[in-house]
Amino acid sequence: MSTDLDLTADPVELTAALVDIESESRNESAIADAVEAALRAQTSGFEILRHGNRVLARTDRGHAQRVILAGHLDTVPVAGNLPHRRETDPAEGDVLHGCGTVDMKSGDAVFLHLAATLPEPASDLTLIFYDCEEIAAEFNGLNDIERELPEWLAGDVAILGEPTAGLIEAGCPGTLRV
Repeated sequence: MSTDLDLTADPVELTAALVDIESESRNESAIADAVEAALRAQTSGFEILRHGNRVLARTDRGHAQRVILAGHLDTVPVAGNLPHRRETDPAEGDVLHGCGTVDMKSGDAVFLHLAATLPEPASDLTLIFYDCEEIAAEFNGLNDIERELPEWLAGDVAILGEPTAGLIEAGCPGTLRV
């Protein structure tokens, strides 16, 4: 399946396009293919690396600081929530529904949009899109990056696009599975 993503599109439209690519944990190849192809086609100044179903991109403009923007590509199992749908909620306004809209394809969409549209960032950027976050920690793609490509994790600050109700969580270590 070939999916063309327009990284310069409105981030809500880009989120919808990402949502429509089924990417349950351990089945991220189609979304990784689409993200890699879009980054290669619509960004300049980025070194791009594909490592399994992980897509990494970074600039090297010689800035004193590096910002890492990271997000996972996988979702929980699809449960009748693909393709995306839109509705207007009296209390919430326009709402986009679909598997991964909040966790975390909207965050990925924002990071991809920034990569394609931010002409001169004040810091060098590293984008990390990884696999298998929604399942047991032993499968998490960040572990492979840490083990095999640790230089890609070097930065001054890392921002993960996980949903937090608009709050910043500084250094939330560990996971809890119930």
